[in-house]
Amino acid sequence: MGKNKFLVVIIGFITVTAFWMYWVSTNPSGTESALIRFLSIDELRAETNHGRVKLGGNVADESIQINQNDLLEATFILSQGEATLPVRYYGTRPDLFKDGAEVIVEGAMEGEVFQAEVLQTKCASRYEGDLRDVQTENIEEM
Repeated sequence: MGKNKFLVVIIGFITVTAFWMYWVSTNPSGTESALIRFLSIDELRAETNHGRVKLGGNVADESIQINQNDLLEATFILSQGEATLPVRYYGTRPDLFKDGAEVIVEGAMEGEVFQAEVLQTKCASRYEGDLRDVQTENIEEM
């Protein structure tokens, strides 16, 4: 009798796992895909039906424009090598958001402008050294 219960539990677990994998891969809600693709600017422009995607690159120098009537609205140019793309973001910007910063944006194209719903900056490498130094310092000496 003990082996039958164990077998039923294993079969149930496998069935639930298979169903979950199917659901995640197909996302039956149909609102958006289960996984957000990370594309280059050139790949984004080459597709006609791209949906929600992530892009990475640098903020082009002197391209940041903050709406003075609504300080949460910002536009800037995202650059990847020679390719550039205008981006509009509405929300609180990260502290490290500035000219030349490495950023990742998530959103979708609307016309010729990428409408970003998420804006993340990558940590500047200059802070990594500071973090290592802090760990080795004796707090009592400060």
